[in-house]
Amino acid sequence: MSGNARTRPVLAVFGGSFDPPHMGHVLLPTYLLVRGLAARVLVAPTWSHPFAKRLTSYPTRMAWARAAMSVHGDRVIVSDIERRLAATRADGRPSYSIELLCALAGEHPDFQVRLVFGSDIIANGDFPRWHQHERIQAEFTPIVVPRLGYAEPETCALPEISSTAVRGWIARLRAGEADERVLRRLEYTVPAAVLAQIKEPAREVIWLIGHGHVATHAERWLHARGYRTRMISARETAANNLAGQVTAHEEDGRPRGIWTLCRDPALPAVARGLAEGLARLGLLEVPVLHGAGALVARGDAALGALAERGVPVGTLHPICSLRRELERSRLDRACFGVGGDEPARALAKELIGGQPSLELDGLDARGRVVYHAACALAANHVAVLFGAARDVLVGQGHAPEQVADGLFELLRSSLDNLRALGIPQGVTGPVSRGDHAAVAAHIDALDDDTAALYRALSERLAALLRDEP
Repeated sequence: MSGNARTRPVLAVFGGSFDPPHMGHVLLPTYLLVRGLAARVLVAPTWSHPFAKRLTSYPTRMAWARAAMSVHGDRVIVSDIERRLAATRADGRPSYSIELLCALAGEHPDFQVRLVFGSDIIANGDFPRWHQHERIQAEFTPIVVPRLGYAEPETCALPEISSTAVRGWIARLRAGEADERVLRRLEYTVPAAVLAQIKEPAREVIWLIGHGHVATHAERWLHARGYRTRMISARETAANNLAGQVTAHEEDGRPRGIWTLCRDPALPAVARGLAEGLARLGLLEVPVLHGAGALVARGDAALGALAERGVPVGTLHPICSLRRELERSRLDRACFGVGGDEPARALAKELIGGQPSLELDGLDARGRVVYHAACALAANHVAVLFGAARDVLVGQGHAPEQVADGLFELLRSSLDNLRALGIPQGVTGPVSRGDHAAVAAHIDALDDDTAALYRALSERLAALLRDEP
């Protein structure tokens, strides 16, 4: 490994079956971060086991892992990369660590990717059995975590928990044979968020139509709430092939609901194909939600094909910025726009649970466009402020990477202040202090285009601060 590679921050890759994740799994990222062995930790539940071990379904294990690791915040990511890699393999062979590591190195070029495993892997002689283990050692230098019985006791900071024993206790719980001792052991060894999902029966399936940014995060969000999901192609649905996509998955049974998360221009064709497909399947009473902010559920022509068939239609619009490239999102803290027919509204409210929502039924078509415009104004145009400030500072000769880091933290801290204190208390800077001389000096020093932007925003900010109580 080159010296330059070693200067990059470490992304520690923690793979495993997580069937289920236990306290030892959850504490391991803390161990790596606190010891300074990694800057970030990526948790990757395996798609299939290379030694033919039977596993709980991948979506269930992903939901468990995300629930367990949510306590760590943004420095620990639970990634579905193993599923994405499996989709590229046509031979059905198992997942190998070297493929995972190479893929992650490509996705995270700013990090030094290192594999994490326990000292038992070395002590038992298991590592040489791994596919391309010599390459793993050379390119992704493993971080070996001491485990009791396989290292000096004083170096072992993590608890020893048997996944096999935990699975046995869970089997007894599900069979109704768990006594007080078994329940206590589960409470001590399995994270509370995971145990709650294990105790509750799996909820009904939600069909998600689309494979874009929003659908990717919606799937994770629903799994964390205990729902099963079925991802369905918007293109195939628009081509009247809904039935062909779902007949292979009859074990899912009737869906609790359908959430269309394709691009807005595709909605009319998707709605027509969905209406035809639901009629063929005898599912016209199943509520259909769409994620478009500007469309009225029943009155909009884009969804007319569903409304004409009597399908309950509603809106579930996440007021949240989502990108598929980012593993974590704030969808679990987002507000949602909700509206539509009563069965669809009831489904939307069921899915969001206690999260906040805005009622959209009182808005006509123009009002819905205005609502969507307000969301876009807040979400999209912050890039204008970042771009203008970045260009000024980079133009002075400052390093672009340092400028970006500094401005992102400035924007984040400003939003934190605004959320905690509101307007006007959460606003800082010369306008909030009434320092007109500083504002005038700023405008005079900037180039014409940036000065015009600064002047317009300062005038709006001053008026906003005057109007707020």
